[in-house]
Amino acid sequence: MIGHPSRIEEVTADENPVDLFPCMNTLGIHVEARAQLYSLLTGVFLDDAMQLEPMMQQLTEDGPNIHLLDSSLTRQLADRDEDDIEELVGLWLECEPIEALELDGEDLSDFLFQLVHFCKTATQGDGLGVYLYSDG
Repeated sequence: MIGHPSRIEEVTADENPVDLFPCMNTLGIHVEARAQLYSLLTGVFLDDAMQLEPMMQQLTEDGPNIHLLDSSLTRQLADRDEDDIEELVGLWLECEPIEALELDGEDLSDFLFQLVHFCKTATQGDGLGVYLYSDG
């Protein structure tokens, strides 16, 4: 989802983010699979890529949680063009966590195009960030 930090901080566990913010579906692409993408994109080790979605808010003890996509990663994604996205998807498809999800290249392309669009929007807005809402 895209939002301003002050508004994100006001979200409660009983609110649905879809009703409050522009949102996209992660298609079940879990944090380990997204970290593979981040590693491919940034060139950092996988352990470091796992840290690119720090938790910003824990809504209840058992979740849901809100994570912020690292601002440098948001900028890197926003700078991608169509050819970069297709190349990244090709590499990402070869990663074990993605293979296990059994998503095809079209699903991953759609996800990544939408994520890049969210990042472009966030970098053009005043203080906006890209956030991930996780059930736990």
